[in-house]
Amino acid sequence: MRAAEPDKKRAEALAEIDRAKTLFFSNVSHEFRTPLTLMLGPVEELLKRKKSLSAAEHEQLTLIHRNGLRLLKLVNTLLDFSRIEAGKVQSDFRPTDVARLTADRASLFRSATEQAGLRLVVDCPALPEPIFLDRDMWEKIALNLLSNAFKFTFHGEITVEFRASGENVELSVRDTGTGIPADEIPHPFERFHRVQNAQSRTYEGTGIGLALVQELVKLHGGSIRVESALGETSTFIVSIPRERTLIPTGSARGGAASVSTARSANPHVEEALRWIPSEDPGDSAGDANAIAQRSGPSDSGAKTDAPSSLHGAKLLFADDNADMASTSSVFSEASAR
Repeated sequence: MRAAEPDKKRAEALAEIDRAKTLFFSNVSHEFRTPLTLMLGPVEELLKRKKSLSAAEHEQLTLIHRNGLRLLKLVNTLLDFSRIEAGKVQSDFRPTDVARLTADRASLFRSATEQAGLRLVVDCPALPEPIFLDRDMWEKIALNLLSNAFKFTFHGEITVEFRASGENVELSVRDTGTGIPADEIPHPFERFHRVQNAQSRTYEGTGIGLALVQELVKLHGGSIRVESALGETSTFIVSIPRERTLIPTGSARGGAASVSTARSANPHVEEALRWIPSEDPGDSAGDANAIAQRSGPSDSGAKTDAPSSLHGAKLLFADDNADMASTSSVFSEASAR
């Protein structure tokens, strides 16, 4: 008994540290979100006055807005995690036309897939009855899975299917991307885990998107699994119960839920669009070659004190964020002048 006492105290101390960590993330995420929301509002109002803005001013405001939305998405993800860990997540389960909701959200990625030369297949036939779920959580599940598929797919197609399967309904997101190594298949849903040396459209990421998906699926009384063949395909399959009685106790509420607006998907879609290399050297989302071309010597005729051996040299800025890379190239052009 005496030997077990230190272990008990150690476990209690670790639990207290974990509670403090969860409370900290919850508080700081909330404090980040408030000023971000207040900043994005005026920026959106300014962007509506496009006619009164110069091209440079509009481009700068667009850059602020795009990255503000991305930061807000990251903050919201942290806030979701902290609420789930603290057991304070607020769910609102209502009867929902899930097939329509899923197809609607998937279609928002069509422009991104077409620009990337991919085919988007959406196969979500209507079910005979609505399914009880939390609509906002389901949107996050679908959008995160679609964003993940797009990130690792360079050719072929992304297929989104929604089907009834016995007592459950299943959402599957299949891609013809880079696939997952066999020894990594048990790990994609672990927090902060990222597959090392995986080929993707960007090296940005926190490693919490799929972990959040798993937690949201669990809140629906469901499960998620992945099937993959390295270099060929990956399929993420979400399964949740059809019957209201199988939903976690106290979660269901009355009233039919309508399909919400598409605004919640904007950060996911806009971020995906930034992963597509541009063929236009003048586009700020261009790849490293385009950036290098824009960072070449100025033809203004201005004299510099640089050694003659450096004249005509190119300076390459490499960054895994397209906006950061393009901003660096602008600075290099300004300094060259």
